[in-house]
Order: sequence, then structure tokens, then C-alpha cells
Amino acid sequence: ARVQAAGLSVWRGVGQCSLGATPVEGTTMVVDGAAVLDPSAILFAVSAALLGFLAGLWVRRRTGSLDSPAPPREPSVARGHRRRDDMCACGVLLPKICTEQERARHLASNRHRANILKLTSSCQVIVTEEVSEYRAAATYLLKPDDCVLEVGSHVGGTTKVLAGLCRKLIGIDQQADLVAQARLKLPDVQFEILDAFDTPKVLALARSLAPSKFHKVFIDISGSRDITTVVRLMDMYDNALKPDVMVVKSQALKRLLLRSQLWVDHPGCGDGGASRGRGGR
Repeated sequence: ARVQAAGLSVWRGVGQCSLGATPVEGTTMVVDGAAVLDPSAILFAVSAALLGFLAGLWVRRRTGSLDSPAPPREPSVARGHRRRDDMCACGVLLPKICTEQERARHLASNRHRANILKLTSSCQVIVTEEVSEYRAAATYLLKPDDCVLEVGSHVGGTTKVLAGLCRKLIGIDQQADLVAQARLKLPDVQFEILDAFDTPKVLALARSLAPSKFHKVFIDISGSRDITTVVRLMDMYDNALKPDVMVVKSQALKRLLLRSQLWVDHPGCGDGGASRGRGGR
């Protein structure tokens, strides 16, 4: 069979070339009735191979790779894998191949300090969907010395559960008739007619607790309320009151969290994105 090598057409298997075959010009000749390779073609091919070998040897010596071969890379690095302990305490993923100097620069960076500050100063958020979950969270999370703000106290159904579990409780609702009913049911609890988004009045309630603060905030402005409103209210209370824990009843938010995942916990983060394009989510 004929193959291409170094830009030349040659024949493999001289003994199989019959007298009736048409040789390729410049590569074969007939000797005693048999087709053989042209010696000049053989000499050219051997010379080209030798020159290529010598050139490669020269390059390796120049770069030093011949005398000091590169150490083998760890399999996890070669495949682009990251170990779980490569994630900084501030939440930033650091490549495993980072040097100690690079890690030190990150720890001293404004980004690291800002992330740590946010993580340590932000409250824990517990999301529920049904009333039973909401009240079960209260039973588990509340402590006898807690001061609690209930946003959306309605007629006092959940307020009755909260009141027996904490030191101080204030319930707010924007509907006066609902607040009136709650006051009749629970005369020992402080209820205020208040718009949940009225930040100055909410801060005034917080100042009335000084030197203490609202340790826990329970938010129930209807479990079916749109997620935009819920998240905006959560952000406001987190920044204004800085509670330790915020418990929110929201169907939309719970559904969103159930189908959400951090990229650092996703399998694709471990293989360096190698599964991209294979339908991985």
C-alpha cells in the first residue's frame, strides 16, 4: 500500500509490486524485472528524520528539560480539580496552585475583609412555607431572654406561641382592625399599627428596647406574597435591625431555595468545568 511520508510518495511492500504496476516517477526503478525503491528517495527520508531528531535534542538542551525533567503534576491539579479546603473562609475559591504569597495577599485584600464582615454581621435566615413550619421554627429557635419583633401579627395566632417563649415581644400589622382583635386576645403583648416598610418607626421600636435589641425577627406578610417584596423587606430589616435570626414565611422563596445550589457545591466546580456542553446543570 502507498503511504505519505515526509512529503514523498513511497511504496510499502516491494515484493508485492508487479511488473505490470505503474511506478511513481522518481521513487521507484526496475532492477532485474522487479520494482525497488530509488536509493536517493531512501537517503532523503533518512536524512530528514535524522535532522528532525537532532533539532528536537537541541531544543530540549536549550530549555533545560533534558537534564531536569519537569516534576509530575498532581492528578487533581492536572485535571483542573479543586479540593474543598481551597475555599477561603470568606467564600472565595482559591486555586490549589496558589503560592503562600498569593494567599497572604488575598487575606490582606479589601475583598476578603469585606466578605468576612458581611458573613459575621449578617443574620441567619430561616425560610418556611406553612404556618406549622413557621411556629415549629419559633419553638425551636427562641430563647427565654430573646426580644422578638413579629412582622404581620394578624389577629395574634402565632403571637400567642411566640409570647410564651421569649422575654419581650412586639407585634406589628398595618390593618387596625386586626391589631384591635389581637390586643383583645393578648392584652399583655405590645401591638402596633405599623407599615412593615416604615423604617423610621421600626427603628423607634428598636430604640425602645435599648440597651437590648431585637434578637429574632419573624416575618409573615402572607405566605403567597411575591418574592420581590419579601426579599426587599428582609434586606431592610437585616440592615436596620441586624437581628441574630430572621424567620420568613414565604412559599416563593422556599421554592427558589429548594432548586438553588451554590456553584462551589456543584459537581461542575470540582472538575474545572470539564462537563460543560454535556448537559450538566
